Amino acid sequence: MANRKLPFGYCLRNGQVREEATEAEMVRLIFRRYGEGASYGTLADELNALGCPYAPGRSWNKNMVARVLQDGRYLGSAEYPRLLSPELFHHAQSARPDVSGRLECPEIKDIRVLARCAQCHEPMRRMRKNYWYCSNCMASPGKIMDEALILCVERLLRSLREHPETISPAPAPASDGDSEAVQVAQEGLAHELERTEFDETAAKAQVIALASARFDTLGSGDYETMRLRHLLDSAKPCDDLDTALLRQVAAAVLIHPSGAVSLKLKNGQTIGG
Repeated sequence: MANRKLPFGYCLRNGQVREEATEAEMVRLIFRRYGEGASYGTLADELNALGCPYAPGRSWNKNMVARVLQDGRYLGSAEYPRLLSPELFHHAQSARPDVSGRLECPEIKDIRVLARCAQCHEPMRRMRKNYWYCSNCMASPGKIMDEALILCVERLLRSLREHPETISPAPAPASDGDSEAVQVAQEGLAHELERTEFDETAAKAQVIALASARFDTLGSGDYETMRLRHLLDSAKPCDDLDTALLRQVAAAVLIHPSGAVSLKLKNGQTIGG
């Protein structure tokens, strides 16, 4: 038949509507993949590659995929056998795009730039409202409402602002003592201080040399930690999400498949989640 008289997934057998096994499995695949974040176009391409046409001689397109996803008859009735569980059907319905015309929150735009997968740290894509998807590790998309995501990030940032002392650099590798440059500078300062005729100018030069040698031993993580603490100490209280401060202190907003949220700071430390 050129045009379908029955929904995809069903066939007529002895005058009654019955499940068509191959098509029914494709229906379940469509709902599962859409719930995982696949778009109409992606699903049409996948179905065409599987070689199961929508109807004889008719390849899949976006409209056909949308028609399947919006058909409540798959839940079963007196006429149509059930092909889907209510959970699978409603999960896919909750993943449908927001067509209310509401503008994206400004805070979400800033979070999108920093959003990374908590598992592989690759950039996360916002597939549709409240869904964040990592195409690299193919984990199930994290589902978190915009308001909840903004609130999680705001709370983590507020906690840092109130307690900047919780920021700490990554543990430094084990060391047998001060570096050679520090030891040389210490010896030079000790020599100047022990001289019979004290030379204040020379002593000051040795103090500066020692301070410089100690500063050089600081790793990038130590420097970033000091910088972050200073930024947070001087930050003004803010009732909403301070996106400017977020960009200054955070290297990434990590989104977990469970919907939990963490912040990866610019010194490499991760908090929350």
